[in-house]
Amino acid sequence: MRQDVIKRCEKAIGYKFSDPALLQQALTHASSKGSLTLDNERLEFLGDAVLGAI
Repeated sequence: MRQDVIKRCEKAIGYKFSDPALLQQALTHASSKGSLTLDNERLEFLGDAVLGAI
């Protein structure tokens, strides 16, 4: 993901990521073919587990 896209996303949500790769992972769907990055399934699983715990 390009640096300018990351900056625009951070500005839009009012949060600066200490690890911009997390933003890219969160926005990458598993059906994305040819992606060299991790997809968002792990983060989705983590979010579901946290919500289930509260």
